[in-house]
Amino acid sequence: MTETPVAPGSIRLHDTVTPSLTAGIYRFTSRLEVTERGAAKAAPPAHVTHVQVGAPRLALDASEVAGQHPPRDAVGAFGDRLPHVVLGRRALPWERRLGDGTPWLALLVVRADEASLTTGMLRSVVGEAVFTRLNGIEPVDGNRTVVGLRAKDLATFRALLPSRTDVRLLTHVRQVNVADTALAGSDDDGWFAVVTANRLPLGGATPTPYTACLVSLEARDEVWAADLASVPTLLVLASWPFVTGSAGGTFEHVAAHLDLDAFGAPPDGQPPLVDAAGALALTATRRDGTPATTGYRPPLLGAVPDPLPAGPGDATGDAAFELGRLLAAADGRFIREVVAWHRAADDAARAGSAASLREDSVRSYAASGSLPHRAVATADAADQPLAALGETFARRLLSRTVRADLWQTHPGGARVVGREPRPEGEPS
Repeated sequence: MTETPVAPGSIRLHDTVTPSLTAGIYRFTSRLEVTERGAAKAAPPAHVTHVQVGAPRLALDASEVAGQHPPRDAVGAFGDRLPHVVLGRRALPWERRLGDGTPWLALLVVRADEASLTTGMLRSVVGEAVFTRLNGIEPVDGNRTVVGLRAKDLATFRALLPSRTDVRLLTHVRQVNVADTALAGSDDDGWFAVVTANRLPLGGATPTPYTACLVSLEARDEVWAADLASVPTLLVLASWPFVTGSAGGTFEHVAAHLDLDAFGAPPDGQPPLVDAAGALALTATRRDGTPATTGYRPPLLGAVPDPLPAGPGDATGDAAFELGRLLAAADGRFIREVVAWHRAADDAARAGSAASLREDSVRSYAASGSLPHRAVATADAADQPLAALGETFARRLLSRTVRADLWQTHPGGARVVGREPRPEGEPS
């Protein structure tokens, strides 16, 4: 199916993106039916093969996480926004599903006094019963080291865990224009799965530490049971800490409280950091290993000359060039466009070189002597096989060049090289 691109500045929301096959091991059986004149014949044995559809299960690689809010280790006023994690794989929350189609991922936000993270082998962290169910769905190593989340008591666990219905509502997919995102260089399609927490990380009189935990609900239908007797431990695929304070932390706060006069300003009682031209003195090392001092004009200072100074005494231009090169190298789409441009230029150069070779070949044929041209002009082709061969050779060379503007007719005349296109299907 062709996907409709999203216009810049727009966003498209989807409730789910359900893959045709969920993660697991599948058995495929193929059979061959043999008939002769309508009568069935003995067929070969059925062929059975197994295929594994892979997906993350016990841990989530850092590359799978496109972003999270609040940021890792951030401190700020995060109590008015629901934490969430953005996943680069659009179908990841539905690649493993519960029996009724509920996504297998949920984001829990806990304080240090509510729950704790434990590390150990899978069997011991989740218990033998849960391990048996997981292994029954898809074989798994019970001795693999995993991280688990365990609430301090059953009441706290029930308060932290979203309801089964809420798990569906807290997971969705966003489709954006990649040019609108900071991930334009590392994302190809603009599709992201978003898992949102069901709890606001409220602050207190003092900064409050929280931990956001992306947990697995695979084979854990019992966690919503009314008769749950003990506190279950949930597998944690990814987690990050943050602190909710009274102010700061958000982009809006940083942008609104920028002190424009502070750029380049020295600490109280200290000499200016930059000279009269706005250059900051930096220590450098020459190619021969001797120390040196070079100037650098930071990009946030307004007093920068145009054009940027260059030379061994100032690194501003070199730094700007290197910064641009690194930004370009980090932009996947830009790199693809550059590679495509290089390939097109190479193809054009090869075509031009081949046309020049063909032109030279025809010219060499024309300069090989007067007998072939005289034969073409005065004799029948049936009596002069060399002339007929030369005519065919020259015509095919001309029909295969893309630079016909360089030479319109063969030096032997239109009788030798006609201008009609090469017949369709003519062999090379």
